[in-house]
Amino acid sequence: MGLKNIWSLNIDELLVTDKLKQKLDKKEYEVFFPLNSQLKDIDLVLFNLKNCKSKTIQVKGSRTYTPSKSEREKFGEGSSAWISMQKKSIFNTQNKIDFFIFVLHSFEDGDLKKQIKINYLIIPIKDFKKIVSKKVIRKGEKYHFFIWIDDKGKRAFEFNNKGSQVIPLSKYLNNWNKL
Repeated sequence: MGLKNIWSLNIDELLVTDKLKQKLDKKEYEVFFPLNSQLKDIDLVLFNLKNCKSKTIQVKGSRTYTPSKSEREKFGEGSSAWISMQKKSIFNTQNKIDFFIFVLHSFEDGDLKKQIKINYLIIPIKDFKKIVSKKVIRKGEKYHFFIWIDDKGKRAFEFNNKGSQVIPLSKYLNNWNKL
């Protein structure tokens, strides 16, 4: 009989869980991992122990790349991360998602020789759908998000969209109160 690993945690889910445990009251909240491999789209469940309400979370990790010279000139301090997502992962989920949490891996000051920094975008699904409506879909029903993160200035924005306008994301940057 062959065995297949049909369920395992990924590092981004563990990073988010660790942050949730640090940021939220441990007596009031608990984080659960769905064990059912058929439960699509939900990576974590945040459960309020006092009022018995839950929030479902989908976690997406970014890829890291060194910003181009022109990006550094245009955007100044900071670094960049990239995430791609299928349209159906946003608009046609099999289960109800309350929040997307994006784990943004970027190089400190955009320098490959420096350490990797981790930031988080905590975005309610309703807000995320509005953000996506400002973007152009690419081949294969995929959206590509190029996110600029400036730790020093506490700013974040998406810069690959219609009309070359940036989409502000700073209010979601490391904002665990959104949950």
